[in-house]
Amino acid sequence: MPGVSLSVTNLVKRYGDETALDVPALEVAPGERIALVGNNGAGKTTLLRSVLDLIEPTAGTVTIDGLEVGGSGLGWKHRVGSYLDAGFLVDFLRPEEYFRLVGGAYGMSALEVDAQVERYRSFLGAALEGRRLIRDLSLGNAGKVGILGALLPSPGLVLLDEPFANLDPGARIALERLLLEVDATVLVSSHDLDHVVGVCSRVLVLSEGRVVRDTPSRPDTVAELRDFFAAGGLVAA
Repeated sequence: MPGVSLSVTNLVKRYGDETALDVPALEVAPGERIALVGNNGAGKTTLLRSVLDLIEPTAGTVTIDGLEVGGSGLGWKHRVGSYLDAGFLVDFLRPEEYFRLVGGAYGMSALEVDAQVERYRSFLGAALEGRRLIRDLSLGNAGKVGILGALLPSPGLVLLDEPFANLDPGARIALERLLLEVDATVLVSSHDLDHVVGVCSRVLVLSEGRVVRDTPSRPDTVAELRDFFAAGGLVAA
């Protein structure tokens, strides 16, 4: 489906006296590709998990295509595909079985799933060889399975946390091209500044749970970010 909108209003997550996330407002238009960057503990994963209703915010709301996340309706879930870490995988399945499981949750037939897998076969590469279980794959190939699981149902919103991690150079370039072709709104968190800025039209920098920089991606953005993080990455640039 085409990209959907995402709206965050007064979103706060606290653990005791510690504030892990504090985003007063964030609007993402349909089809935007957003890079989330920041040091460890900056709040990137907390933001993604809040959008997915995997953690309950202390305050605030998230809406996807006008539907409130965490509310009584679940219609927003079929608009979203995500892969945050290996804990999302069912690792005692083979990749093909996992894709059938994921596709079934979105109402896809086996034939539809197989057609999507075939479409992305070159990206998956060795992940499909030998009919191995997911737990027996390399970290990079298991990551490819998780990424394709997120893209499989052609969702309107795709959320990926560190998708370039553990991929070899060829696979990173292939993923970059793949994300540029996705007809969806995309939020990608990554420490890989070159690749993530290369595929995104907008960059959000998080520090101590706050968005301290929100800027369009430009040719000099990576250099500016390197200077920002070299200076500590703690205040707005």
